[in-house]
Amino acid sequence: MTCIKCVGVLALSFSLTTSALAQSRLAEINEKAVTLLSGEAIWADTVHGIALSLQHREGLRILPMQGDGCLTSTADVMQLTQVDAAVLETACVDYAVSQGLLPQALDKLVYVSRVDTQPLLLVTKRSFTSLTSLAGKRIATGPAQSAAFAAGELLLADTGLPFVRVPQSGADAMSLLKAGQADAVLVRGTATLAGLDNKQFHVFGLEPPPGDETHFAPALVSASALNGLATIDIETVSTALVLAVYDWPRKSVKADRINRFAAAYVAQAASTAQAGELSARVPGWKRHAVAEKTLKQLAQKNVLEMSLTQNGGTP
Repeated sequence: MTCIKCVGVLALSFSLTTSALAQSRLAEINEKAVTLLSGEAIWADTVHGIALSLQHREGLRILPMQGDGCLTSTADVMQLTQVDAAVLETACVDYAVSQGLLPQALDKLVYVSRVDTQPLLLVTKRSFTSLTSLAGKRIATGPAQSAAFAAGELLLADTGLPFVRVPQSGADAMSLLKAGQADAVLVRGTATLAGLDNKQFHVFGLEPPPGDETHFAPALVSASALNGLATIDIETVSTALVLAVYDWPRKSVKADRINRFAAAYVAQAASTAQAGELSARVPGWKRHAVAEKTLKQLAQKNVLEMSLTQNGGTP
């Protein structure tokens, strides 16, 4: 009977030890996993590219996630502990702040890097020659949760221009324009301009609303990129895609993981085509402290290497 009890005690002890080891292993796995949210489906490839480039750097595992529109995704990275980082558009965050939807967004979120720049253009029938000529007309600016909608509200509604909002963007919006069911489309970039008849349609740039110094940056889109819809380069405004994280207190459990993620991204991007975006400032935003520190360290290292090379030394 005693032996049976001994076996039972040993079995229980083994079970508890195994359970403790399993819990420790799970804790280690979770500590090294970073979730990266794509604010909108159109940025999924960008998010997957970041995940692949950072996989296992600093011992991290990057898990891409799909968000439910830029406005919702901004709230998610602020409010859900399961979301560590997100690719968001600055105009979307600015809109959420200006409308009081997420008034603390720019206090709670910081950026690791600018990921891409999105020039904003208006495509219309040739009969419309200016923004004011579209007063009261149908302008496709995107679904209500989208970054395109947010940019449209900041650029168009804030100017006082009355217009009918059409909740479509991208290829769907272009189809409506061709069918005469929309009078203009607000586009980000030039990818959706292909195939438009330049005898029927043209494109013009946009200006920020008066007094707006932070929501948009100036941009120049070359005529060659506009598929014949303009004969000269177009001056317009742009918004930015940013890699955003919650600004966790330095001693919090999440801070170490985010710090390693930020350092890994900066170190990796510095040696790629993203280097130009990496060094760019984002108006109205604060850069993540570790990302800033890593960027300065890399800059100092590059200066040292250049100096050694020029003087015949070995970097």
